[in-house]
Amino acid sequence: MTPDMAAKPGVIHKILGHCGHSSGGLACPKTRFAMAVSVRPDSPRDPGATALLQASHAYLQSLYDPEDNHFLSIDELCTPDILFFTARQDGRVIGTAALALRGGYGEVKSMFVDPAARGQGAAGALLSRLIGEGALRGLPALKLETGPLNTEALALYARHGFRVCGPFGDYAEVPASVFMERVLDTPAPRRLGPEEDMAPVHALLIGAFGYMGGVIDPPSSLTRMTPKDLAREAAENELWVLEPGPAACMILTVKGDTLYLGKLAVDDRLRGAGLARRMIEHAVARARALGLGHVTLQTRVELTGNQATFQRLGFREVERTAHAGYDRPTSITYRRDV
Repeated sequence: MTPDMAAKPGVIHKILGHCGHSSGGLACPKTRFAMAVSVRPDSPRDPGATALLQASHAYLQSLYDPEDNHFLSIDELCTPDILFFTARQDGRVIGTAALALRGGYGEVKSMFVDPAARGQGAAGALLSRLIGEGALRGLPALKLETGPLNTEALALYARHGFRVCGPFGDYAEVPASVFMERVLDTPAPRRLGPEEDMAPVHALLIGAFGYMGGVIDPPSSLTRMTPKDLAREAAENELWVLEPGPAACMILTVKGDTLYLGKLAVDDRLRGAGLARRMIEHAVARARALGLGHVTLQTRVELTGNQATFQRLGFREVERTAHAGYDRPTSITYRRDV
């Protein structure tokens, strides 16, 4: 929960922020000239994250009875069904948040911001990241448990689209808890402009294509691609991403009467979440909008898993070709009518 300091007699009322039994502390005095806050996947065992989590746990234990505390331990935050994030400012951990992947929804956990760093947007940035991660995974909703007296936390959640709901999971309906829920929308791909930072997209491509090393022959042209090359692609063609992350990307190029889909990549941590299908469906929609008859893509002959995926997504093989200097087919061309 996230009630204010008045929840228990004897607690000093000079507070730097507010905390929640399950969703953490979020206080918000405004500060001028704040440095930029970045949010990234992290480990609860990172020293800065661990220290902040321990501080939040001690704070909650000083305020509330054990049965009213629902925070996760550091060990519990390290399980595979937990996505953990930190907010950093100038390299220092100033906030934490976690998304627990439950059956049919995600639960916001471990929301806490260093009292000395509040009012600089960390809580909002962390919550926005959790919302984006849940939507990318196709979760229908995010839920949380907080406290009725924590008006600033309730306002923050309301600003981010959360509405009061009934108890969920193993929670009981008690006066000390408020339950909230936000229905998630499926994020649409966003087209990047050439002036935007291409380093994250380049990193995604390198990571997603890395397994091909030693598998395909000849090596992928990606080994020669740089962020500057991606910027040029964004200027001359269409570079699309799914955010946050980016979690997926692709380059669309008009070639005659077809729209060529290249450099389709999905973050390894999100494989199986349907992101490739979402990007391909967007490519089909773009081809239709451009008045083109089909979407075309290529994969290598060695990548049988990719071939099966494209066939399941409505593509048919139309051609096998060889790279220069090879006397055998090295690539397979697939096409899907729109």
